[in-house]
Amino acid sequence: MAGDSVVVRASRPLAHAAPHAVPAAGSTRAFAYLALVKPRVVSLVLFTAIASAFAGARGVPPFTTLALLTVAGVLAAGGAAALNHYLDRDVDARMRRTRGRPLVTGQLEPGRALLLGTTMVAAGLGMALVARPALAMWLAAGAGTYVFVYTRWLKRRTPLNIVIGGLAGSFAVLGGWAATGSPLGQTSVLLALLVFVWTPVHFWSFAIVRADDYRRAGIPMLPLVVGPRAVARWVALHAVLTFGVGLWAGTGLDQPLLFHALALPAGGVLVLLAGLALARPTPSLNWQLFKFSGLYLCLTFLGVLLASIGVGSAPAS
Repeated sequence: MAGDSVVVRASRPLAHAAPHAVPAAGSTRAFAYLALVKPRVVSLVLFTAIASAFAGARGVPPFTTLALLTVAGVLAAGGAAALNHYLDRDVDARMRRTRGRPLVTGQLEPGRALLLGTTMVAAGLGMALVARPALAMWLAAGAGTYVFVYTRWLKRRTPLNIVIGGLAGSFAVLGGWAATGSPLGQTSVLLALLVFVWTPVHFWSFAIVRADDYRRAGIPMLPLVVGPRAVARWVALHAVLTFGVGLWAGTGLDQPLLFHALALPAGGVLVLLAGLALARPTPSLNWQLFKFSGLYLCLTFLGVLLASIGVGSAPAS
């Protein structure tokens, strides 16, 4: 086990405002609002939900279903991201990676982020509740987990923050399936489990690279508590679990060979990179693993989508 055990906490008050914070204007303000909703993160979450909807529909879902899932999903996930900015603005001010965020630089006032996030989440949940209550339930579970369980409660208190916080991504997958009206079953649960076991691979490899940043911010990420080599073992274990759960989930799709044509090589590369990072837990290898893990999830859920197109009408398991 490498490194000393360190337990750190962060205080809530915002005491690190940017020294030259000035309000944004025009297009700069528009980009600041866009940054609040974390479009890249929301896009990945939405893609997994849409792919899950294809699997739940065993084909192309109706346009109205896709439109509802897309609009309600973007509103709920984007609103939760804005609330994350609001709650984490003191931490963001202490981290090099996040010092340019709009609430830290003063481009936007915190109250605007709070209003935007609350309004977006409420609109997304309200829309889903009227059209598809099951979707609203999973969107609420995802947004609530991300904002309250992860950001507000666990992030500053435990090195296992992202493990439990990873449920937010799993709920998005279940929401996509539920949007089609299909009952949940083994395949939907396995797809949600895939995201859950994938999350530590993605975020712990990133935490190894950014350990100094998290230490400065007072966030007790696992590499700060047990050291990078011990974390690399857990990352490798979760990479193997991700590979296995992904292949298992594919067996419930109507065209598993098409799915496995993408998931098998992608999972193999993921395990290989995790093994290399275990042998030498350097920042460069973990950065490669972090970057590829995002691509892995995209490829795997692309496989889910493609394997679900043009199939029969019997409900999936």
